[in-house]
Amino acid sequence: MSEQSTHTLRDQALSLAGVAQFALYAHELAADGRDTPQRLGIAKHAIFCTDPNSVIEVYGDLSSVGDGIAYLKRQLAGEKPDQKSALIARYIGQLLRLSGALIKDDAALKRLRGAIDRARLAEPAEVPTILDDAYRDSISPAKPRIMLHGHPTYLQNEAIQARARTQLMAAVRCAIMWRQCGGGFISLFFRRKALLKSLENIGPRAPVR
Repeated sequence: MSEQSTHTLRDQALSLAGVAQFALYAHELAADGRDTPQRLGIAKHAIFCTDPNSVIEVYGDLSSVGDGIAYLKRQLAGEKPDQKSALIARYIGQLLRLSGALIKDDAALKRLRGAIDRARLAEPAEVPTILDDAYRDSISPAKPRIMLHGHPTYLQNEAIQARARTQLMAAVRCAIMWRQCGGGFISLFFRRKALLKSLENIGPRAPVR
């Protein structure tokens, strides 16, 4: 991204919305097997968009991060969390910390970039395996390790596991972008209202479903 766009509050908010959205999608896969081709497509787009000119280019358009915007607005507004929201909030915190560890691991980032380049050129049927292997090889060993909670039927289904890891990889990608845009835990704590206002100024967005 260009230097001009790197430290805007709006870009930080949109990056966080991406983390929230893909964490939500991963959770819903693990909890009840919920998934759509559109959700997976948005995640792959985010993973493959490694040299964007803007944050929104990572998603394709604003509507593609509508679920994340809606979720993050509720969280920043202080909505009382239910069990699902509390789990997702925990995942978000873990993903943000994990991104900090990965940024410092040049070898892991190099492996991830290589895998993403291979996936771009691969046949569509080969892409899920490449991304799944990349997550296991380069992201799973980093701390904290993301452990999804859900129903055993879905947690033990290898195809669902692979799709959930793709969603988590997209979430990690957005968490790294958040840091590249100047995001940090201190600023997140003290600028909640400003981040919320930034998201509210974007306006309502239709959910992906």
